[in-house]
Amino acid sequence: MMRIFITGAKGMLGRALAERQPPGLTVLAVDVDELDVTSADAVRGRLRDFAPQAVLHCAAMTDVDGCETQPETAWRVNAEGVAHVAAACADGTRLVYLSTDYVFDGSATEPYPEDAAPAPLSVYGRTKLAGEEHVRALAPNHAIVRTAWSFAPWGRNFVLSILRAARERGRLRVVDDQVGSPTYAPDLAEALWRVVGAEERGVFHLTNAGVVSRCEFAREIVAAAGMGQTPVEPLKRGDLAQPAARPSFSALANTRLPALRHYREALTDCIGRMSL
Repeated sequence: MMRIFITGAKGMLGRALAERQPPGLTVLAVDVDELDVTSADAVRGRLRDFAPQAVLHCAAMTDVDGCETQPETAWRVNAEGVAHVAAACADGTRLVYLSTDYVFDGSATEPYPEDAAPAPLSVYGRTKLAGEEHVRALAPNHAIVRTAWSFAPWGRNFVLSILRAARERGRLRVVDDQVGSPTYAPDLAEALWRVVGAEERGVFHLTNAGVVSRCEFAREIVAAAGMGQTPVEPLKRGDLAQPAARPSFSALANTRLPALRHYREALTDCIGRMSL
C-alpha cells in the first residue's frame, strides 16, 4: 500500500485532496499546527518516521500582499521550507510541489507553456520560484505543478469573495486587466493524485480550460449563482492599493498533462455545492 505524506492539509487544496483521495493508499496529511516546515529537523524527522513513497507539498504562504509586507516570513515558508522538504526527498521519494502562475511577469499574449522563462513581479512569485529551484536541485524524483486562480466551495478564494460581496454590497467593481486560468480545486486534486503515481518528472501546468479576466469571471460567478442582475463594473489594477504587483496575463498552457474540463463547467459544479 503506497504511503503518501501531504502538507497543507487544512488548506483549500488539502481538503480537496482528502475528498478525491483514491482507495488503497495510506495517507498522513498535516497542517502548520502539526508540522513547521521552516524547521529542517522537524521535516526530516516527520518524513523519516512515516517513510512515504511520495510527498505532496501544498503548504505555502499564499497571501500575495501579505508576502509583500512580510517578506522574511514568505522566504522562510515558501523557499526555505520547500528546501527542507526537498532535502528530505533526496533519496528518490516522489515529490509533487505546488507552484503558481505568479512566477511569470504577465508580458505574454498567449498562455505560458511549461518551458517559458519565469520573471516574477512579487515577493510571492519570487519565493515560489525559489521553491521550484530547491526542488530541482535537491529532489531528483520531482514534479513541479504550477496552477492558478484556485476556487472551491470552501476556504478563501475569488468565487466565495465575489458572492459575499454581491450579497453584502449589491454592486461590484472588479479589475478587467488581469487575465488568467481559473482552476477548480477538486478537479486539480483529482489530477494531482494521478501525478503522484506517474513517472514523468519536471514542470507541469495544470488548470481548468479557458482564459478569462477577473471582471468577466466575476460576472460569470454571479450569473451562475442566480444573481446575474448584480452590476459588475470594470476597473484597472492601478486603481487598487495593493502592495504586490500582479501579472496582467498569467494564463497557463497545459501541454504535458491531459487538459481539465472548462472552468465554466467546474464553476457550475462549485456553485451547485454551495448553500446560497
